[in-house]
Amino acid sequence: MADLRNISLTIEAAQAADDLLHWLGISEKETQLSDRVRLGFAYAVENQVDLIRTPGTRGGSNYDTGGLDPDGLMAEAVKIYYPEPGVVAEPYRAVEILMNKGLLLLGEHWSAGEIGSMGDLVDRPAG
Repeated sequence: MADLRNISLTIEAAQAADDLLHWLGISEKETQLSDRVRLGFAYAVENQVDLIRTPGTRGGSNYDTGGLDPDGLMAEAVKIYYPEPGVVAEPYRAVEILMNKGLLLLGEHWSAGEIGSMGDLVDRPAG
């Protein structure tokens, strides 16, 4: 199987990415959707989210892997934190799962009151 060249958000994850603007009090002028996608990805890695694909409604934003990850750092991070042979061979399949799950997890943690500001994302213990 070949690695993905295009990855996408589920509708649910795309909604969570949009909700981040409101929750964190930032404007669309201050951040692009791809920045929020990268934040979701990083949050998933930090929280050691598993790579089991969960059901979601396809139809959110689509990204070319080269546009979302031009320097390849997301793919390299996946290889470091999830060193299984299948992940190392096809890292963007894992990136897609992690960006979706991370955005949803951010939404869950916001709703539970575990996150109240951008500052809460810095120097907090992994959970």
